[in-house]
Amino acid sequence: MGLDEALRLAEADREANEREFFEELRIPSMSALSEHRADCRRNCDWLAERLRALGFEVTITDVIPGGNPVLQADWRGAGEDAPTVTLYGHYDVQPPDPLDEWVTPPFEPTVRDGYVFARGSSDNKNNHFAALRAAGYAIKSGVGVNLRFLIEGEEEVSGEALPTYLAQNAARLKSDYTVIWDGGFSPDDDPALATGLRGMVYTEVHVQGPAVDLHSGAYGGVAPNPNNTLAHIIAGLKTREGHVTVPGYYDKVRVPDPEETVDWNRSPAFTEQLLKLTGARALEGESGFAPIERTSQRPTLDVNGMIGGFTGEGSKTVIPARSMAKISMRLVPDQDPEEVYAAFVQHVKSLATPGTTVEVKRLGSAMPVLLDYKSRSSNALRAAFEASFGRRAILERTGGTVPVALPFAEHVGGEMVASGLSQAGAGPHGPNEHFRLDNLPRGIATLLRFLFTLSEA
Repeated sequence: MGLDEALRLAEADREANEREFFEELRIPSMSALSEHRADCRRNCDWLAERLRALGFEVTITDVIPGGNPVLQADWRGAGEDAPTVTLYGHYDVQPPDPLDEWVTPPFEPTVRDGYVFARGSSDNKNNHFAALRAAGYAIKSGVGVNLRFLIEGEEEVSGEALPTYLAQNAARLKSDYTVIWDGGFSPDDDPALATGLRGMVYTEVHVQGPAVDLHSGAYGGVAPNPNNTLAHIIAGLKTREGHVTVPGYYDKVRVPDPEETVDWNRSPAFTEQLLKLTGARALEGESGFAPIERTSQRPTLDVNGMIGGFTGEGSKTVIPARSMAKISMRLVPDQDPEEVYAAFVQHVKSLATPGTTVEVKRLGSAMPVLLDYKSRSSNALRAAFEASFGRRAILERTGGTVPVALPFAEHVGGEMVASGLSQAGAGPHGPNEHFRLDNLPRGIATLLRFLFTLSEA
C-alpha cells in the first residue's frame, strides 16, 4: 500500500483511462447554449456516477434556476484528524464554432500523432478526469488525506452558481488545501505553477443610430452610422502601441516581486515560440514590456466580436440602425473590476459621436488573485511535477481567468495552488482543440505524488 501501489494501479489502467476520458469528451456540455443544458446535466451525472463508485458521498445542487448544477463529492475515509484537500474543476465547455475549421468533429475524439482532438480535451475535462482517476487510486492505496471535489458547469459563462454555493456553505467547506485544477503548461511547454490569476471584466457595447437601416446613397453623409461610431470607440480605447486609454486603468497595477519572476523567459526564443503558437507574423502589445510580461503581469483590452449591418454574401448598401461589440479586459492584482468597469463605461460614452446612443452591458467579471508560491502545497506540487515529467514546474502568472478563485480563497480557504495538464498551444476555445495523451498518465502520477506528500505528517 502507499504511493508505489497507487502508481502501479494507475499504469495498469492506462488504456482504460484513455477510453473513459474519450467517453466524457463525447458529451457536448456547452454552457453558453441553452439547448445543451440537458447535456451539461448529463455530464454532471456522468461524473457523479464515477465518484460514487469510488466511495464518495455525492450531492448535485441546482443553485440558481435555469443554471447548471454544482457537484460536490466528499470522501472522509482518512479520518477526522486528517487534512482535507478540495479539488476544483468544471465540466462545461465552449461552443466549437467555427465548425468548418475543425479537421474532425469536435465531439468525436480523434487521435492524431499522440494528441486527442476534441472540444474540452484541454479545457477542462482532462484536468478533472485525471484528478478523478488519481483520487480512486489514492483511496485504494491508503492515502492519508480526505478528498473533496467541487465541479461546476458554468465556468465558461462566468456563472454565479458555484460562487453562490460556496458562500452559502462556507462553514462546512473549509479545507486545509485547495487545488484550482484548471490550467496548463507554460508557452515553453514546461509544467507551470500559477503565482497569480488574472481577473476579468467582460462587456458588450451597443450603439444605436437611426430607427431603421437606411439606404446609404439617400442618407449617407447625414445619417449617424453606428458601425462608424463603434469603430471610433474601439480605436479610442487603445493606442497603436497597445496602451489602454481608459483613465486610471493602470493606477493599481502591482509589480511582481523579483523572486516570483526568476523563471520568466525574456529571451528572443520565447517570442519565436509565441509566434509559432499563434501563427501570427508579429506580436503586438505594450511597448517597454517583454512578451512574457504582456501575457501575464500586464492588463489587457481586446475586442472579442463585432456585429453590425449587412454581413452576408454580396452587396447591400445600408447604414445600419445598430451595432455591437464584445470587449473583454483581463485584470491583474490589484485592479478592481468594479472600478475598471465604471471607468470603461464613462470613457466609452465619451467617445460616442453625435446622433448615436451608447449602452454598455457587463456580461461578467472576476477579481484577480495572488497565490503563495512558497507554501508547503506549492513545493509539493512542484516536486510532484518534477518526478512525473522530469522537470520542475516553473512559477508564472496565468494570463487566463478562473472566476471562482477568489470565492474559493474567501469561503473554502487553506493553502491554494493552481495548475493543470494542458500542453502549450492546445487551442482551448478555438478549432481543433487538442490534448497530449501522454500528459494524462503523467498527470495522474503527479496528483498521486502530490496527495501522498500532503499525507505525510
